[in-house]
Amino acid sequence: MLNLTKHERKVYDLIQQYPEILTDRDVRGNIAVQNGMTEKTLRNRIGELRRFGLVTKDGPSNGSATQTDEYENILLLWKRRKFITKNVIWVGLASVIISLFLPKWYASQAVILSSGAGRFSLISAFADLPLNEFGFSPVNEDITSFISILDSRSMKEQMVEKFNLIERYGSRDVEYAMKELEGNTELRVTDEGALAITLMDREPEVSQQMVQAMLSQLDFINRRLSREQGKYNRQFIEERLKQTKIDIMKAEEELKLFQQQTGVVDILAQVTAQLEAYGQLYSQKVAAHGGVYSQELQAYTELYAQRAGTEIQLNVAKSTLSQNNPTIRQLTILLKEQNRQLETLAEQLDSELGVMLQDVDERLGSVGFNDGSAPIWITLSDFPALAMQSARFIREVEVQSKLLEILVPQYEQARMEESKNIPTLQVIDEPKVPLNKEKPKRIFIVLGAVFMAAIFSSGYVLVEYHTRDLRKRLGSV
Repeated sequence: MLNLTKHERKVYDLIQQYPEILTDRDVRGNIAVQNGMTEKTLRNRIGELRRFGLVTKDGPSNGSATQTDEYENILLLWKRRKFITKNVIWVGLASVIISLFLPKWYASQAVILSSGAGRFSLISAFADLPLNEFGFSPVNEDITSFISILDSRSMKEQMVEKFNLIERYGSRDVEYAMKELEGNTELRVTDEGALAITLMDREPEVSQQMVQAMLSQLDFINRRLSREQGKYNRQFIEERLKQTKIDIMKAEEELKLFQQQTGVVDILAQVTAQLEAYGQLYSQKVAAHGGVYSQELQAYTELYAQRAGTEIQLNVAKSTLSQNNPTIRQLTILLKEQNRQLETLAEQLDSELGVMLQDVDERLGSVGFNDGSAPIWITLSDFPALAMQSARFIREVEVQSKLLEILVPQYEQARMEESKNIPTLQVIDEPKVPLNKEKPKRIFIVLGAVFMAAIFSSGYVLVEYHTRDLRKRLGSV
């Protein structure tokens, strides 16, 4: 049920008890007198209930509370339409007058790109892809750096000091002036990856001058940062280059000392040539001894084959005959004798071979350096260690040489980066003196004020009506 007043509730109850008061004037007059009111007052109360939809000509309405509330609110707003309309008109007129007296703000804009076309960034690798269709903007690292510089405190303080923005904006101090400047500045990255800088002021010429000053300061700060970065980079590469030169000199000295002490320059070529010479001398030595060594070697080979046959016969006899069989004893004695003879022949062959090798070594080892510091002959037992040392020394020299080849161009490039002083911005659109104001948008101000006036006036009417009993109760306390 509705939030009815005390008197409306009383009349509504009377209608429920005496429905005839809706149509019979005499009955309505008698009921009114009995309840301390006149017939006219009762008739007016019944009329109000009919307008709210609570009463029909047949008696009280049976509609839902929600629908009745809606009807009541609509009827109430319609009843107070003059009040609402008057408020909307007055507020609209006031907003028009106020908007006419608001100061005009003019906006000047510049669009810039980075001149660092040679730099590589992760986003630039996808420059050919349609990133805009996926909601991405091809913003490179330089544009991001520009935005950071423009949002920096140093930039804002420069602008506040140069244009005396504390007095111009009527700010209390530098902090408030910088906040005002931030509110009047817009930094926007376009779909193509450019940076649009927009700045507003009450005077068109000043807005253009402020944008131009911001561009100049941005270029100055960006150049300084680039030079500092180049300086640090150059210092680092220079220190590394010095250390590399020291390391390569040390590696070369160690390789030189190793070659002087061991006579090893190119160990693989030396060993290959040495083995060829060794083979030639060995063949000559064997030929000089005649056929003695060959006959002894042939006798050793034949006796070795006979011993192999004796071992086979002995193993077969042990498998087929008893342990006391004479054949097994004869084969055992024969095998021992053959082993003894083989040992004797082996000693003779090793002795003769040693003499031959010693002679070859003496002949090869007699060749040395002019200063007699070390022979060029490399023994096979020393080959692995010498080869490993030589490979390490040569590898160290090659590594340091490669580092030197890499660092020298980088060092020269860092020196050029440090010393260059070229513009770092590409201005696509120079800031111009604006012809038309940017704000205030008077039409939006007026429409917004009218809309809010209608909302607040309607709310006031509804609240005032539905809180009548509460206000009466509070007033009677």
